[in-house]
Amino acid sequence: MRDDAPAVVERWIEADGLRFRYVETGRGAPLIHLCGEGGLRLTPAHELLSRHFHVVVFDAPDPGQTPELAATVTRAIGALSLGPFNLMGTSSSAGTAVGVALRESAGVTALVLEAPTTIRPEARDAELERRLAELTTPTLVLLGTEDTVVPSAAGRIYKEKLPAGHLVFVYGAGHAISIDRPEAFAEVVVDFLERREAFVISRATTLINP
Repeated sequence: MRDDAPAVVERWIEADGLRFRYVETGRGAPLIHLCGEGGLRLTPAHELLSRHFHVVVFDAPDPGQTPELAATVTRAIGALSLGPFNLMGTSSSAGTAVGVALRESAGVTALVLEAPTTIRPEARDAELERRLAELTTPTLVLLGTEDTVVPSAAGRIYKEKLPAGHLVFVYGAGHAISIDRPEAFAEVVVDFLERREAFVISRATTLINP
């Protein structure tokens, strides 16, 4: 982080008997980030995003903690009293983010799914795809061209099922897009969150080059 970067504050919050660790930084409209595997760690992308948003980064929720994880996370976020918020889910937390957005359709203004592992093209889940089709929240799906975890075919399913979805491939990025290409990641996320339905990139699959 730069010397003039916004201050970072670590906090804890409880919901349904579970404690969630989170950090917050920056100012502006709230952006909640549910981390993926590896847990909570700030990256250069968070600093870039904090120049535009009040970024709240939650430690990766453990799906085994409760069968209703999305409901619990929704209540934890609600306890922060942030009002309407943008939401981002990374990798394995993308499914939880989708669940929160479905529960809080009026509260989640836009959704970003970074390298989501929710869809498995080799074992398609009709119920999951039905839920995606019900998600009216403007949604950006970001995949890396070098991702060995999420195949490009998964991106096409998201694009097909999400009513207000955009699919963007980030050139030269692996599964950890925000770490591999932080500037490109932050640029497209900021543009999407600020424009939403008027997002400069069309619904056609797009490639972000260096």
